[in-house]
Amino acid sequence: MLTSKSCGPHLPKPADVQKPETEETFYRRQLPESLVSFTSPQGRKLFKESLNEGFAESYFNLAGNFTVQSEPAYCGPCSLAMVLNALEVDPGRKWKGVWRWYSDELLKACRAESEIKENGITFDEFLCLGSTHAQVIAKRGKTASREEFLRDIKYVTQRDDIFMVVSFFRPSLDQTGEGHFSPVGAYHPGTNQALVLDSARYKYPSWFCDVDRLYDSLQPNDEETGLPRGYFLIARRGTRMDPCLFPSSESQKNYFSLFSSDSDIECGPEVVDLPERPSDVLPTRITCGKNISCCSSKNSILHS
Repeated sequence: MLTSKSCGPHLPKPADVQKPETEETFYRRQLPESLVSFTSPQGRKLFKESLNEGFAESYFNLAGNFTVQSEPAYCGPCSLAMVLNALEVDPGRKWKGVWRWYSDELLKACRAESEIKENGITFDEFLCLGSTHAQVIAKRGKTASREEFLRDIKYVTQRDDIFMVVSFFRPSLDQTGEGHFSPVGAYHPGTNQALVLDSARYKYPSWFCDVDRLYDSLQPNDEETGLPRGYFLIARRGTRMDPCLFPSSESQKNYFSLFSSDSDIECGPEVVDLPERPSDVLPTRITCGKNISCCSSKNSILHS
């Protein structure tokens, strides 16, 4: 006779019988035909050509630190954690064991964790959160022109010390869902396409997208804030950056007045050393309205 310790077949008691799942589940989504999968033959060709032309320098540090978001609504914290690890920023706090490392669940925003798990974070909250760990330039909606967006993509994809995270509206790209955050890893000048490293890898692979369409996807208003989305340029404090990355000529003059010469600042290949605390020159303008510690950051510039 078989006992509960036997390795033979076990007839479960009624309480052991699992009820069938009633909730529908999914294994990934079909990538829209308007986008090119990174791992497809065409995507591999685009990436090789991007690399050969010098527009995939940002890819390697991001790929080496790529993380899939741990919650369906954690695209913002996940994208930020990837970038901070790619920049080799020391979080100054323990992750697990004896190790200090960034992960999305350790990046606390201005609202309760349960709210973030349900709704994610907004554009301003991403800026607020990111600015406590690095230097962040935020450009919202049409305050940055198409030309400026393209110029910034070209700039960051030729470097490995400054990264771009886009905040976009998925339906504008024929995807399911709503708002989403992900970093940009490469640019293909021949077809004017950017490689987006989608943080929701369980849903979509990484994909190449026409830059004009990607720009258009930044424009729809977030239902929660009533404001458009946009993108972020993120670097370590003290990183050398081109003054043209700053939102306006007036911002450039104010920002660099502490250490520039009497001559005018010119946009171009020249790079300058950034001060340790940008808001010593440009006051931080963050509008998440929570008025708690992460909202007193001293390392952000918001163009809205």
